[in-house]
Amino acid sequence: MDLDGLRRVPLFAALPPGRLARLAAAMPVRSLPVGQVVAAAGEPAVRLVVLERGSVVGVRDTVGGTAVRLATVVAPGVIDKVAALGGGVHTATWTTAAPARVRSLPSAQLRRLVDEVPAVREHVLRWLAAEADRQRRSRVRATGGPVARVADRLIEAGAVAGAAVRLTGGQQGLGEELGLSRVTVNRALRVLVAAGAVRVAPGLVHVLDVGLLAAAAGQPR
Repeated sequence: MDLDGLRRVPLFAALPPGRLARLAAAMPVRSLPVGQVVAAAGEPAVRLVVLERGSVVGVRDTVGGTAVRLATVVAPGVIDKVAALGGGVHTATWTTAAPARVRSLPSAQLRRLVDEVPAVREHVLRWLAAEADRQRRSRVRATGGPVARVADRLIEAGAVAGAAVRLTGGQQGLGEELGLSRVTVNRALRVLVAAGAVRVAPGLVHVLDVGLLAAAAGQPR
């Protein structure tokens, strides 16, 4: 039985081999092409989608009919933990952005793991805390100008001096995450380039000065 892909998923990394093997046996593998929907907005989240390989993009349509990119998940990882844990519905439509290898875990089994395995419970609690912080930052970011919003998103992505932040979907994808057009994102990045905070390459933003990036985002240095 191939357990390596499942073992690399952080949520399951601490499981003992026997339990991991039983879990894998209950979660058949599916190989999906690009453009395959793995979970649709509004559907009950009765199973946790586990991504062993590839990537997926979560998109939600606004009332005005605009598609907003909420997140990109790159393997190894899982999709919509909150909805699966709480018995809610998927708040985005998740579609494969690269050929993917996925499994799905019934929500009841996920909750049982959280109850019975301390390492899984700690992982979920850390993730929930990080997600709450991300949501707070998103609300604050929505009130700022384009330059501040782009700079803050780069900081949230873990920007450090010398690092390259990969833009999934390029500048268009970043704009969809922030509710901005690609042209507006491009202009904001040019302002950050002129300030000496970043350097832009196709699909990447190279961070040159975190202090300047934080100043553009309106954060203390």
